[in-house]
Amino acid sequence: MKKREITYKKILESGWLLFQQKGFEETTTRQIAQQAGVATGTVFAHFPTKLEILKVAMYEQIEQLIAQAQKSDTQHSASLKLRHYAKYLFAFYLDNRAFSKELITGIIWQSHFFSAQLDLFKQLLFSEQEYDELKASVMMDCYFMTVIEGLNDETSSVDDLIYRLSQKLKLISHQHV
Repeated sequence: MKKREITYKKILESGWLLFQQKGFEETTTRQIAQQAGVATGTVFAHFPTKLEILKVAMYEQIEQLIAQAQKSDTQHSASLKLRHYAKYLFAFYLDNRAFSKELITGIIWQSHFFSAQLDLFKQLLFSEQEYDELKASVMMDCYFMTVIEGLNDETSSVDDLIYRLSQKLKLISHQHV
């Protein structure tokens, strides 16, 4: 790895660690720089904003969770696949509730950052049946609304969210979307 790549990784890992320890709002770019052993300007040379560090870190975490869930995916329908993956993803979001909220707040109007990852995920859900863009999009709407509901309800558990998502997906399949 080149020095620039190593520095990038150190900043990303330091940011993720501090976000988990202190929360997104309480973590400063100066603290991230100190943790990574670089100058504050170096952080900005790699990431224009603190939110950018969070976005990239979350992107990587989600990639790892999907890869982990893929190892045990035995489902054949898109809806059941979504429920399978959602167990992993909901657990992650609920375990990281504070900065999951920050991330969602920060990316609502800049969804292009996650669009390639989302497109691949939709394709993965339909890997064993004909791809249906409309159904995939509606399923994602149900998934993300369930994430938002869960993050806003401090008492939500993964099982609660899976149940809510399942009920929504049943409605979709009954409507033959």
